[in-house]
Amino acid sequence: MSILKRYASLAAAAVAVLSVSLAGPASAETTHSKAAFGAQARAAGLSQDAAKSLQAKVDHYLARHHGQQVAANEIALADGATLTVTVPGEKRVRDLSKPTGSRAATAQWECSQDYFCMYRDVLGLGDRVALYHCQDYALQDWTGDGSYYNLQTRGTQALFKNQNRTVIDVTPAAPFSNASYDWTPVWFVRPC
Repeated sequence: MSILKRYASLAAAAVAVLSVSLAGPASAETTHSKAAFGAQARAAGLSQDAAKSLQAKVDHYLARHHGQQVAANEIALADGATLTVTVPGEKRVRDLSKPTGSRAATAQWECSQDYFCMYRDVLGLGDRVALYHCQDYALQDWTGDGSYYNLQTRGTQALFKNQNRTVIDVTPAAPFSNASYDWTPVWFVRPC
């Protein structure tokens, strides 16, 4: 094979790789667009006005936190946490990916097994941040009375730290929920 043919083959391969890699984000953009999230919200039974209010709430969080919207009411934060916001007018978070008819009533302390969940409001209500990895998570704008549910591996305790990363509180061993907790002095949470 001549040198010219080798370079031509390499160039063709490079163009093929580039075209495939460029096509990937375009398809991801289609499923992660405001229109797609609006459609998901309406499929979950929200009116067009409620879907717009929900998107405005998500946009408000995105403006203050590093992350990416991954569902109509869910943000994957840059540190690995997941923020799920309540639908305007509702008190509990819910999975909007399930059709309205197939959705069971959401439990008050909605939290997946092996996670540490923090809530904006008391009694496991309001917007929720779910933590999984054993690392420090910075709390931004998470103040006032809220609550938490430690549903990690049995016996695991979470650490709450101040702005100097000094431990100021340790949760009881999992599983454990606290119906009212003041997040104001907490700057970091280490769920393990």
